[in-house]
Amino acid sequence: MINYHAELVSALKTILPTHYELKLHSGLATPCISYMEVDNASRETGDTIGYSSLQYQIKVWGNKLEDLQKYALQIDNKLRPLGWTRISCRELYDNESTMIQKVMLYEATALENFE
Repeated sequence: MINYHAELVSALKTILPTHYELKLHSGLATPCISYMEVDNASRETGDTIGYSSLQYQIKVWGNKLEDLQKYALQIDNKLRPLGWTRISCRELYDNESTMIQKVMLYEATALENFE
């Protein structure tokens, strides 16, 4: 299984403070980014190499949509050269907290060397 957390988090931290999605709490300052692995599946396997399909959900949190758009573009520009493709993007609004989330799903295919 391929682990891309460190590479992904390193790239995202150059844009905004970055947190693992399942460790978010109400005291975090915004805007910020959260990430979570959605899928890490073996697709092709041989004797010495294989290919895995990876998906990560990346969220930008904040109160101004125009700021979130700007950060989403920066995320795209950071992840694309690393081999990630954005396959989904949507916005969510929380009426109780006035928090907006820009939710993006990224996918990549990774070579796995078994030697």
